[in-house]
Amino acid sequence: MLSKERVLAAIERRPADRIPIYDSFWLDTVARWRQEGLSEVVSVQDYFGFDIHVMGIDASPRFKPELLETDGEMVTIRDRFGYVVKKEKNKSRTMMYLSHPAESQEQWESVKRGFNIDPDGPARVAKDPFPFKLEMGDSWQKVYEDYCDLLESGKYILGSAYGPHEAILRLHGFEKTLYSLCDSPGMLTDMAETYSNFLLQVINESLEKGVRFDGLFLVEDLAATNGMLFSPDQWRNIFKPSMAKIGEFLASNDLHFWMHCCGNAEPVFGDLIECGVQVLNPLEAKSGLDVCWLKDKYGEDLTFFGNIDAIKMSGTDEEIEEELQRKVTAAKQGGGYIYHSDHSVPPEVSWGRYKHIMEMVSKYGKY
Repeated sequence: MLSKERVLAAIERRPADRIPIYDSFWLDTVARWRQEGLSEVVSVQDYFGFDIHVMGIDASPRFKPELLETDGEMVTIRDRFGYVVKKEKNKSRTMMYLSHPAESQEQWESVKRGFNIDPDGPARVAKDPFPFKLEMGDSWQKVYEDYCDLLESGKYILGSAYGPHEAILRLHGFEKTLYSLCDSPGMLTDMAETYSNFLLQVINESLEKGVRFDGLFLVEDLAATNGMLFSPDQWRNIFKPSMAKIGEFLASNDLHFWMHCCGNAEPVFGDLIECGVQVLNPLEAKSGLDVCWLKDKYGEDLTFFGNIDAIKMSGTDEEIEEELQRKVTAAKQGGGYIYHSDHSVPPEVSWGRYKHIMEMVSKYGKY
């Protein structure tokens, strides 16, 4: 069975030969694994035969990406979304945001003019995701060639982009966004609509160029460990219309709707289903989500992608096997489950341990 067929079976909630597999890793996790035996010329994805490949979608206003400063183990970067961030080199750690390009209404009016398609510019799609890339992008010809290579691999192909809330956080800033939810909701609605409309233009251009994803993977964090970042009603009033429009576009183009949402946003799961979301990730276990009861409650409408506790991955063999046996056995019934950690695999997990984990996934993931 081809990888794409396996993923389609999961989305359509049909049993296959086994559950599909994919995972995400911190940069320093992979660096550790290279030291512990993973070849420098083989990706983790290829080593384990992951069923999904994630391409990047650039729906930014295209500020020039720049390395602004290097200070020991820290770098300061301006991203194509215009924000400036200080972060550790080659590590996936908490970042320090220094500035954002649309902190005021006046700045937003200027920034929004950057949401336009340049027919002579670099492609707004790439073989891999865009964040922190200092190169603007490849030609459409190069992207199309990469896409054709991916087609030959038989993998299911996702295009990954920020959702409207995540885009606003980068343009407006986290604290300002929380304040603006209360005192400037009209500006946030305009930002969400402007960004979402442009994202659909970019996807449409990709389809016209012959680069056709199987689905959109929308990165849209709405919650933390103890619940949503703001009220469900605020999300419904400001962001849900844009999400529904994205869902309508994807459905009309026969593209699946996948969503990454950290934390516990269960109060709006029903709304996300109404907007057309079909696959939900990563289902953080530490936020109280458990795929066993999620399957009972939402299994007729959603495919679950994740929920394997990354903390238990660095525990004992018995702890992680119990986690996999309990959750995978329940979640795979009738299809509708894809393996993934409940966020990203941290560097506390050794190469040997992760290989053991994948052996357990193979053991319990068979139909």
